[in-house]
Amino acid sequence: MGIVKALLIGKVQTYGDENAANSINKIWQSAIFKTVTNDEIYADKFGFHGDEVADKKHHGGAEKAIFANSYENYPAWSEFLGLNNLPFGAMGENLTILGMREESVYIGDVHKIGSLVLQVSQPRKPCFKLSKRWMNAGVAKEIFRSGLSGWYYRVLEAGACKAGDSVEMVSRDDSSMSVADVNRVFYAPKENSNLIDKFMNLRYLSHGWQDDLKKRIEGVYDTSYMDII
Repeated sequence: MGIVKALLIGKVQTYGDENAANSINKIWQSAIFKTVTNDEIYADKFGFHGDEVADKKHHGGAEKAIFANSYENYPAWSEFLGLNNLPFGAMGENLTILGMREESVYIGDVHKIGSLVLQVSQPRKPCFKLSKRWMNAGVAKEIFRSGLSGWYYRVLEAGACKAGDSVEMVSRDDSSMSVADVNRVFYAPKENSNLIDKFMNLRYLSHGWQDDLKKRIEGVYDTSYMDII
């Protein structure tokens, strides 16, 4: 299916300037700047050992234990940011994967990487910290618009993996839908109303996404988490 191009972990650090006039430069904390490691790293139900989370309310936890991003998305982000040769971990991911992307990854897919057994739990919702990371206020909303979100895994069986490991498909729920389609219906539910029933009945989607879609349909969903603060 795919190959792990890079495995990355990060430590919480403080960035910015508390006296900055521009909000994008204001002080903030994150582990979004991750470091490539060639070591085999162990992961339990809360993710890779040594990888930290600053905002535990919105990130991390068993349903968002490991974040994966498609290496095929890198050209689009290079063009959007006007930068060449983006480094691995450009979107703050733990796993940069070649050969898989949102169209080919389905909610509930079970993947084996090294001795780790993982299940796709949800797309990653865009966060304002990505805009701060790239000093570009439009990054988070472009993720929302484009659907180039990457995806989160829950850990079904703890184990270890490393860069160069293959991603093997273990199983797929026939009633599931792709991460790309989940993003489409979430971004524009009225335009993708044909997908809503399927979305609402996904067996392995993280808790809360159905409620969020209802809010999207009703026009009361709060997207302020994408704004620079």
